[in-house]
Amino acid sequence: MPNGTLYDSLHKGWIHLDWPTRYRIALGIAQGLAYLHHDLVFPIIHRDIKSTNILLDEDYHPKVADFGIAKVLQARGGKDSTTTVIAGTYGYLAPEYAYSPRATTKCDVYSFGVILMELLTGRKPIESEFGENRNIVFWVSNKVEGKEGARPSEVFDPKLSCSFKDDMVKVLRIAI
Repeated sequence: MPNGTLYDSLHKGWIHLDWPTRYRIALGIAQGLAYLHHDLVFPIIHRDIKSTNILLDEDYHPKVADFGIAKVLQARGGKDSTTTVIAGTYGYLAPEYAYSPRATTKCDVYSFGVILMELLTGRKPIESEFGENRNIVFWVSNKVEGKEGARPSEVFDPKLSCSFKDDMVKVLRIAI
């Protein structure tokens, strides 16, 4: 893909993605997941939704890629989960999936929430600043819902314009 991966765009500093572009990327990923989970006769659980598996075309429209560990569920009316070996990438794995061999579409939704946090903060899912055994979800949740009161603007990528703050807070609430 002409613009590489979402990870490259967010974390390697090759290009600055403004908020409208990041928002459009988030919507595209959500539409892709909705298609996989709801529009197919046999729904697919991707199991490795992460920013390196989101490819960006010439117009920065996202494409969900790498279905190497995906699982196909039974036809509608069947199970909504499948027993499987735990697979995926640390930092994007839903906590309940890490302790259970049952993969559901909810695992992909959790991973999408992590990507939303990446888009909002410009940070990687795992960073040393977050502390040992901590990740972006813990860090963002602590800043937004901490004992000292809600401070959502503290987590936003400083490269993003403040003029979109209200929209960014709404997306942050979805991510959490």
